Amino acid sequence: MLKRSVALSLCAAALLLAGCGGDFSGSRYDEASVGEVSRTDEGAVISLRRVELKPDHSMAGTLLGGAGGALAGSLFGGGNGKILTTTAGAIAGGVAGNAIGSRAQDGIEYTVRLNNGSVVVIAQGTDPAISVGQRVRVVYSNKGRSRVVPA
Repeated sequence: MLKRSVALSLCAAALLLAGCGGDFSGSRYDEASVGEVSRTDEGAVISLRRVELKPDHSMAGTLLGGAGGALAGSLFGGGNGKILTTTAGAIAGGVAGNAIGSRAQDGIEYTVRLNNGSVVVIAQGTDPAISVGQRVRVVYSNKGRSRVVPA
């Protein structure tokens, strides 16, 4: 019974980790970006539209889900039945992990007219809330990523 509890806990943890998709918020920085010097431009939002942000497809969710499913499946059956339950668990876990890891998030595509007259378009998460006409800063990281933040 203890083995089944441990296996089911590991399977649940694998699925939760698989669900940790990208965070597209304009209000969060990853650890590697903390302390990084960034260039900024100021401007105003001239339009926005809702978009769907889909994380880059990675095999992490599929692999973690498959491993958890195989582990859970291996606790059932005996002989050839154990092979079948392990295989079925791996397939089901992999499918579930892939679906969870590929989940899209709501986002906003901002069109910003910079003070120098040029126009840039940046898609990011819905946080922070920014409206048309609002003064903003476009923050450019050294990694080629940008974000829109209130000025």
